[in-house]
Amino acid sequence: MTRVQKQNPFVAIHLVRKLEKLNTKTKTEKEKEIILTWSRASTIIPIMVGHTLAIHNGKEHIPIYITMRMLGYKLGEFAPTRNYREYEKTDDKSSRKKDDKYRRKTDDKYRRKTDDKYRRKTDDKYRRKTDDKYRRKTDDKYRRKTDDKYRRKTDDKSRR
Repeated sequence: MTRVQKQNPFVAIHLVRKLEKLNTKTKTEKEKEIILTWSRASTIIPIMVGHTLAIHNGKEHIPIYITMRMLGYKLGEFAPTRNYREYEKTDDKSSRKKDDKYRRKTDDKYRRKTDDKYRRKTDDKYRRKTDDKYRRKTDDKYRRKTDDKYRRKTDDKSRR
């Protein structure tokens, strides 16, 4: 046998005395009365079933109604000493809006950069095209002029 089964469960003596006094009273008085206790280490036994015990959690007494399902557990297990505060859950919509704003800003910056690059490229291409067209036109004019001059000269020589 294990050690736990050999020993009787621990229950504070003063708590057992209070419970026995209440059990001798009538049911109406028994249900109304709340027993204050600081003994968190006491094990819940069948005498306690149906009573309300106010168990101290270090700051205040927390009233707990004892049921059959609680038998064998310690009183302290039902009065937590620490308060767990959950983190505030943010609205998904508000976080999405913030993300969207940030995305828009970054996208706009990126767009501006890429647009500027694209504009430069297209502007350069357009300039080159127009410059080439202009050069061709001017070159053609110049060629014609020079060709005409050359022709004239050759024509003049041949005529002589």
